[in-house]
Amino acid sequence: MMTTPRENLRKLLDGGSPAWSPFSVDVGASPGFTEPVLRRFREATGDDDPAAYFDADWRVFSLACRFGGQDPAALHGEVEPGTWFDEWGIGHWAGGLEGTLEQNYPPLAAAASVSAVDALPLPAIDTPADRTAVERFQAAGYPVFGYAGSIYEWAWWLRGMEQFLMDLVSDPAMAEATLGKVEEHTTRLALATAAAGVDVLCFYDDAGMQRGMQLAPALWQRFVKPAWQRVLDAVRTRFPDVRFFFHCCGKIDSIVADVVELGFHVLHPIQPECMDFAEIHRQVGRRIALAATISAQRTFPFGSPDDVRREVRRLADIVAGDRRAIFLPSNRIQPETPWDNIVAFADACRQLREESRTGVRLTEFNFGRR
Repeated sequence: MMTTPRENLRKLLDGGSPAWSPFSVDVGASPGFTEPVLRRFREATGDDDPAAYFDADWRVFSLACRFGGQDPAALHGEVEPGTWFDEWGIGHWAGGLEGTLEQNYPPLAAAASVSAVDALPLPAIDTPADRTAVERFQAAGYPVFGYAGSIYEWAWWLRGMEQFLMDLVSDPAMAEATLGKVEEHTTRLALATAAAGVDVLCFYDDAGMQRGMQLAPALWQRFVKPAWQRVLDAVRTRFPDVRFFFHCCGKIDSIVADVVELGFHVLHPIQPECMDFAEIHRQVGRRIALAATISAQRTFPFGSPDDVRREVRRLADIVAGDRRAIFLPSNRIQPETPWDNIVAFADACRQLREESRTGVRLTEFNFGRR
């Protein structure tokens, strides 16, 4: 009987060698296509579901959250027209552009006390409209990934990056209060998402730049790592079969061992611009599934389809002995990315799957898509 994608992924995440290396065009549970790319996908295919169209190895189900107070705009002074507010009351403004990093308006920027942090309402978690989606995906043989929150990244979004980094050094009580606030919600969201039946909880917590960490590794280990330990322990206690995906951009090799020690099952990305996939795989590849990523800032937008295929093959050759990798974009695919490069990535990954199943190395990229 043929191995299902769900069975295959579980073998990988539990430390084994999968029948093939899974892939997706999504970034865990986060959409892999920016809005302009998604529109291009719809125009090119007439489809609305990239994961199904490209026959990716998992499906996504995430719970919606909303602001838990009355009016998030009341947390701010003047903001740019077109600013929208997320579940924390953080304001986001992209200047009318799409697929760009936004300016953030942190609601706790002016907070002068721990009590002001405590007063910020926690996000409300909505009841899903479709409670059977997870079961349907799993019945079809697919594992389900679900968005489950953040720690460090949300903390500085709430406080402002400069102020939060200063708090870590000069006002640790404020830093702890902010981290405690986001830890509480992340724990709630992770437990609710696990209760919905998902296989893999996806956490997003960028702490790196391309030259190193945004904060000293010692500060991450002192303040952020214990919060993650408590979140994961809370989930493990109630849902021991759930697995954990961790997204952390940048050059974070100084904390990779900590990520492994915490018990995450997937680390994304091993960012091509600043970390050596082969070396990280050599160091920890038997203890955590690594994302073999195609650069969203270099290869996807500026390479050719052949460049994309060659990079997939190069990464596959590194893990040829155990196939312990997941093929993904390094981040969301940006608007300037040629459509043919996206197709080349999906076809190259599906070729690897077919080769693993048949034991025959193929030379053609001619898989039909539904």
